[in-house]
Amino acid sequence: MKNKIILSILLATFTVVGMSAQDKDSHKKGDKKECKECNDTPRFAPQKGDFTAQMLFGQGNFANYTLYVPSSSASNPSSSSASTIYSSPLYVGEVSANDNSITNMTGAEFRYYVSNKIALKASGALILRNTPYQVNTPGVFDTANNVWIIPEYGSVDATEQTQAQFSIGAEFLLKTKNERLFPYVGVNLPFDYARGSVFTPAHIDALGNVTIPDTGSRHYEVVAYSAQAIAGVDYYIAKGLFLGFEIKPISYTYATSVKSPAPELSNLEVENSTFSMFAQYNFKVGFKF
Repeated sequence: MKNKIILSILLATFTVVGMSAQDKDSHKKGDKKECKECNDTPRFAPQKGDFTAQMLFGQGNFANYTLYVPSSSASNPSSSSASTIYSSPLYVGEVSANDNSITNMTGAEFRYYVSNKIALKASGALILRNTPYQVNTPGVFDTANNVWIIPEYGSVDATEQTQAQFSIGAEFLLKTKNERLFPYVGVNLPFDYARGSVFTPAHIDALGNVTIPDTGSRHYEVVAYSAQAIAGVDYYIAKGLFLGFEIKPISYTYATSVKSPAPELSNLEVENSTFSMFAQYNFKVGFKF
């Protein structure tokens, strides 16, 4: 609720600023004064060499694959029975129903107009997480009084996580009679990469016994390639400020995942193809430079 109120205030502010700029830039009726050296007519249409930056709202751009790192029991040499390496269903979560709304900012996008009708676009984001491991510290137990004199400090797993998304594309502006409204069509080529790994260090108990859960890091890795048709519209409320909406009429994604339970063991590989129509959308607040 709080995010919706904040977004409503921002949009109202942009609208007021845009209307104010419109009043200052527009011709007054009855004003016949002309100037060949200066042109105060507002130029809303993007031109060759223009650059735009827009904030994206709606469904997230990161592909959510709901994958988990394999259990360490598979690489435990003291295990009496073999463990099963499971693979979570591989699907592209960003084209599935979710709870995201217009109040959810999902990233940024940039466009450069190589001509008055054609723009090249790019967007991307990166998340890196890293936690070094720590071995446990055995405690001291008083057997005579049946109490812990010094508590045991548990170990800390080493974890690494990477999520990357990059997309390039092109747009073609369509003609319209409205000088502020600019529909477009185009193509988009996204690339997604995700990786997560865990390493559990050896455990030493109070008697000095050592347990080795992991002989090396276990991990999952996902690579996905997509091809999308896009259609959208920008409405300029000022010369340098616009609101937009974009949808993907057709989208295809091919993804592969690899799960590794331990070094030198065979990997579990899974493939997935996702085809969607009108399942992805974005609202935009953009600025033209």
